Amino acid sequence: MDKWDTQLNLGFNHNNLSKYFEMARGFIGVNKIPTNTALSTVKLPKTKAFQDAAAIIKKETPAIVKNKTTFDPADPDQKDYVEDIYAVDLSITDIPYRKDEITSFKKGNAYTPTLNAIKNDPALQEELAVLLRKYFAESNVCERQGRCAIGCIPLARHLNGKKLFDYLNHPTKRKHLEVRALSEVYDIEPILGGSGSLFNYKIYYNDYGARDWKQASFSWNIGPKSYKLDIRLFRLVDNGKKKTIEYNKLILAAGSIGSTEILLKSISTTRSTGQKLNLSNKVGSGYSTNGDLLGVIQPTKTDINATRGPIVTSAIRFNEGSDFIYTIEDSSIPKMFSGVSRFLSQGALFRQLLGFAGLGSVQQIISMITQNPPSIPIGNTSLPIHISEQDLNNVLLLSGMGTDTSDGTIKLQDQWKNNPNRDMTALNTLDVNFDMNRLVPLFNKMRNSMKRISKHVGEKGGSSFTTPLWDPNDVNNNATIVLHNLGGCSMGKDRNNGVVDNSGKVYKGNGATLTETYPEFYIVDGGTVPTALGVNSSLTISALAFRIAENLVGPTNLPVEEVSLSTKTVYFPK
Repeated sequence: MDKWDTQLNLGFNHNNLSKYFEMARGFIGVNKIPTNTALSTVKLPKTKAFQDAAAIIKKETPAIVKNKTTFDPADPDQKDYVEDIYAVDLSITDIPYRKDEITSFKKGNAYTPTLNAIKNDPALQEELAVLLRKYFAESNVCERQGRCAIGCIPLARHLNGKKLFDYLNHPTKRKHLEVRALSEVYDIEPILGGSGSLFNYKIYYNDYGARDWKQASFSWNIGPKSYKLDIRLFRLVDNGKKKTIEYNKLILAAGSIGSTEILLKSISTTRSTGQKLNLSNKVGSGYSTNGDLLGVIQPTKTDINATRGPIVTSAIRFNEGSDFIYTIEDSSIPKMFSGVSRFLSQGALFRQLLGFAGLGSVQQIISMITQNPPSIPIGNTSLPIHISEQDLNNVLLLSGMGTDTSDGTIKLQDQWKNNPNRDMTALNTLDVNFDMNRLVPLFNKMRNSMKRISKHVGEKGGSSFTTPLWDPNDVNNNATIVLHNLGGCSMGKDRNNGVVDNSGKVYKGNGATLTETYPEFYIVDGGTVPTALGVNSSLTISALAFRIAENLVGPTNLPVEEVSLSTKTVYFPK
């Protein structure tokens, strides 16, 4: 991130963004939870296997493993605790006591010594106040069911959607928030005081939840009595209903792919009235996969119970030079998908399965998982293969992220763009392109480190490791799962270098100066991130959002409470 300042001249770096990182941590609510059960001191089997390998790798090559310790052996409060430098911050609530972290509660202490310690220790009083404030705000706890990516059963995972519902349920805050569900924007018209309007922008969107209705009445007699029923009949409008809404201040936050698509469609609008957006020619450039790479260790030499725990618990952070900064995390599969275990090390079948998933072909997916394996013949009959979470006992997934070259593109498909009668509300109109060959140097480094992990975790050492979607000997036919799309609306010092400035303001493509921006028009999402991060991207995106929000509404109106303690400043959600 420091390159954003020194090379891209954006005017800020990791150091002066650190305050906003802490705001985002407090607002989201992050914790480390690598234990087996909520109150256990025993690590999850997959966590232990991964972290044991990480410790060996750090010892062998300390110069490239950058996980840092904050453990102070001279601090008497820390001497009985082991710091877990590989545990990642997760947006999940957990029980506050864990042996691998320093906490306010010392296990086994009697009541009276604990009470006296609190009375006589102002710093401990602060710790307890933070603890109470934090954990009363964060409801529910992780049940270790490995469903983080598909839906947390006890709602222990903190999502932005939960924040929205908190606002909608608040009697005062909900007055400032309106949600239009099942609506998709396809055009932005800059009004800017034209046509006598009091607004700056008109948004065109398709409401897929729109309904037609009609009134109907039914009358009938039963003996001497008459009855009448008045009803209103509703039906969804086929293909939705086109609508508009006007704003003074516009904040676009549809994600890297979504925001870029809306901008590209707005530039290529078929609308014959009103103004059109005129943007930087950098729209759609600077796309990054964030170096996402999937690795598989199968079989592992011990049972790791891969369905237990959060999907990710630990990470190793590598730095092999400015072009090779990357992170490797442990990962797993929810038990409901245990049937895919036999496809993980078979690249062609796994690609086919993912292809069906991308098309939403549920029946083909079910068929592959349940019918592809042969039945077991018994006499004159046969028994179907049964699928169990035990199928994943000896499978460890590795999730890699790295600093790729960030030079991919997001474009409108020519077939759609060149059609004069194109449907502006059409879906799947984009081509997202990235040169796989440019990933080779980074992926070679990442694969080598994944193989080093497999050397200690795999039953067959390094031979247990595969990258099912990435064959280094057949790059042009490779694929990659992208979980952390970045860029497309990148920040730049002017419109020749980016789509937005360092505050998210959208550059005018025909402005009087290279830095002129549209009034009150911001983009606030991963699309503005100008380079790959090499780590999970949500916290960085959230920190950038807080920085922009502070510029918009001032520090006192941010949705976090700032508290200055004796040694640090902490933030809590309001």
